[in-house]
Amino acid sequence: MLKFLLYLGRWQLSTPLLAPIVAWFSGSPNWLGTPESWLGSAVANLVGGAIFFWVDRFIFTSKAVEMWHFVPEGNCDECGNRTELWRLTLAPGYDKRTDEPKYLCMECSKKQTDKLRAKGIKIHGKSQ
Repeated sequence: MLKFLLYLGRWQLSTPLLAPIVAWFSGSPNWLGTPESWLGSAVANLVGGAIFFWVDRFIFTSKAVEMWHFVPEGNCDECGNRTELWRLTLAPGYDKRTDEPKYLCMECSKKQTDKLRAKGIKIHGKSQ
């Protein structure tokens, strides 16, 4: 419950930006807006926060969504090539969040993801 309330509070931080924009587009004579534009912005942020809390929670915790970690440059843990590296951390039926990180180059990552796809793990990421 505390995370939800903090999330709603974070959404309210955009009210000072949103209210003057709503006032400007509605033709308000005052660029800061009217009490109604501030109330409308605050209510819209509460409704948006209440909806998107659950959407964001799904996106960032669901095993239905892939999670990749990227390293701009390093040595591949498989072949040793120095290049851009990535690591599949989470996918449906695949969870390596607690394992020792293993970062792979494009070629090695493609081989690894092909093996995982052959096992029935659905991967749509960058190494296709």
